[in-house]
Amino acid sequence: MTDTARPGAFEALRSPPYRRYYGAAALSSAGRALQMTIFGFIVFEETESNFLLGLFSFMQMAPALVLAPVVGVVVDAFERRRILATIFTVQCLGFAILAALEFGGALTVPAIGVLVVVMGIAMAFAFPASSALVPTLIPRRALQSAIAANSMLMNTSRIAAPAITGVAISALGVGAVLAGGAVLYLPAGFIILSIPMALVATSSAGDSPAPLRGPARFFSDLREVIAYIRQNRMLRAALVNDIVPFGFGMAYIALLPSIALDTLDGNAGTLGLLHGVSGAGALLGTFTGAWVAGRVPRGLVIWSGMIGWGSGLIALALSASYLVIIPALAATGIFQTLYIVQNDTLVQTFAEDRYRGRVIAAQSMINALRTLGFLIIGVLASLVSVSFAIAIFGAAVVAMGLATLLLRPHMRDLQ
Repeated sequence: MTDTARPGAFEALRSPPYRRYYGAAALSSAGRALQMTIFGFIVFEETESNFLLGLFSFMQMAPALVLAPVVGVVVDAFERRRILATIFTVQCLGFAILAALEFGGALTVPAIGVLVVVMGIAMAFAFPASSALVPTLIPRRALQSAIAANSMLMNTSRIAAPAITGVAISALGVGAVLAGGAVLYLPAGFIILSIPMALVATSSAGDSPAPLRGPARFFSDLREVIAYIRQNRMLRAALVNDIVPFGFGMAYIALLPSIALDTLDGNAGTLGLLHGVSGAGALLGTFTGAWVAGRVPRGLVIWSGMIGWGSGLIALALSASYLVIIPALAATGIFQTLYIVQNDTLVQTFAEDRYRGRVIAAQSMINALRTLGFLIIGVLASLVSVSFAIAIFGAAVVAMGLATLLLRPHMRDLQ
């Protein structure tokens, strides 16, 4: 088989502009994983409230849900490197302020809540901006390899950053870890701006990026992309796919501090371990996804990924033992990443570049349904139990996989 038919698993890394992007993404992914770990630890350590765990996770992600229409228009109207550089600057300042408050003895849960929302507003632009930028840095044939490489990077950060964070909290304290977050984001913006756009490769002939415009005609652009998605059956189906997995399948992350500190009677190191195991499974899922590309029908990967993802969550819910929780988290990570890489590739494949920012923003809005999942699972866990809440959410993801297998032949049979 030729190289164009089946490119190398990480062919995207041959592109010099993409490699620079990858360096900035490595720093920001580590910062994001650190944030996910330490904020949950501080909130549960101070309050021992499952509801507040869900609420704070909701507050971090809610801006992505609320601002998605604005985000799409902005990403298609302005230079995407500058958007990412601005995001990294806001994240750096947020961590720096939190670190200063901690060193000054003034860090409180409400103060974290305010900064979480501000940082969440900035991060609402991150996924659409980076997803729209990447295809302009590589040939189209390398698109899935770029998505797999990004997933590998994110999941490597999910392994290393939480484990290091847990050890660092115990050894150095919360303030030093928060300062470390600022240090991670500081150089990322400079690296992103150093990408030489003159070297950027267009995705394919006839699909070069639309020229950058001034502030877009907001409602006109929204109507245009809604019509475009409605007319594109496979793109529409790929977006619908994400509703249940992201609405229900990601919410368990909010309760990991409760599992670590309460269910397993552990500490910050235990929380780092749980995040790391989940990330290790996701990393294995990335390599598996790269291997199955072009070998296994895409529809099979999508529906089996959802069933495996939900089954892992059910197993996680049914035990209070390391012997079950560790492999259940690993399995959840594997199948979760298999599904996400495959479905993200479908969205990127079926979206034309002139609509890409707005399409990715629509996907980001759907993915941000996990914000509601965070809130609901926190309420359920506080009213009933952590295990019951996770089991219900896992069953919903399994049900979506079965529905795709039995009722959606156009997606089930996708080659």
